[in-house]
Amino acid sequence: MTHRPFRIQKILFPTDFSKASEAAASHVAGFAKEVDARVAILSVLPLLSGWHGMSEPHFTFSNHVLKELALSQEDFEASYLKRLEAFKEHHFQNLDCKVCTVTGGVAEAILEYAGEMQADLIMMPTRGTWTPRPFLIGSVTTKVLHYARCAVWTTPHPKELELFRPYRQIVCAMDYRLLSEDLLVRASQVAKLFKSRLSVMTAIPCPAASSIPCAERQSVRLLKTESISTLKHLLHELSLEAPLHVLEGTVGEAVRQAVGIEDGDLVIIGRGHLDDPFGHLHTHAYEIIWNSPCPVLNLYGHDWAQS
Repeated sequence: MTHRPFRIQKILFPTDFSKASEAAASHVAGFAKEVDARVAILSVLPLLSGWHGMSEPHFTFSNHVLKELALSQEDFEASYLKRLEAFKEHHFQNLDCKVCTVTGGVAEAILEYAGEMQADLIMMPTRGTWTPRPFLIGSVTTKVLHYARCAVWTTPHPKELELFRPYRQIVCAMDYRLLSEDLLVRASQVAKLFKSRLSVMTAIPCPAASSIPCAERQSVRLLKTESISTLKHLLHELSLEAPLHVLEGTVGEAVRQAVGIEDGDLVIIGRGHLDDPFGHLHTHAYEIIWNSPCPVLNLYGHDWAQS
């Protein structure tokens, strides 16, 4: 069976004008240039009526006040759109790019707009200013990662990123319990888009603490041997050449170690449909994003469909 080519033609970039969003902009622009994709820059606005007690059932506004609120909302949206146009001119010159503002819940609006435009990829910071709570990964990003029906790219957790550089070394992190040929194919196709090298890694968890070092335990050595054999077989079947790293320890630490070994620019992980079992790496997606020193591209299972 042949695999449908993986293309990234439409990118959605939600922005809240935070420092994290500003830092991610160069990566979005650089990514779009590399793959010749169109970019939609989206800003989600709250309804001003929600700030004036409209949700309170005991509070009644006169028609005059309601009209003033409507005018204020229009001015508010116009101001945001002007700011968005300036953001586009500053970060996305000479790119096929459009801007849009919508109102509503942030995560819900992002997901809805991504569906409407049939986005191939959503690119967003790990955490912006959408939430005042000090989560490791913002609540908006968490929802988008969980519900998006397309690939999702996230930044490393530090607030500021280095400027974009074309990806030259991509690390595909795979679940040792489900070494997916489809994910490996998609990772290799992404690598071809950027003319970059691909390496493959998986993490073997250590059993409960004991006096025997993890790497010397028989169960770990057996899993490592089996994983290496399976990965080599998959690479041979797909006519791919890629360094393999089967490491012991927690998933986040192992991914960070593999990226360090390869001087990786991008980590690729996969997730299935919402009704599929999440699997070892999927349940550790947030851990990977938090620990990875480079951006993480989370591919959705639908992207792996075969024709």
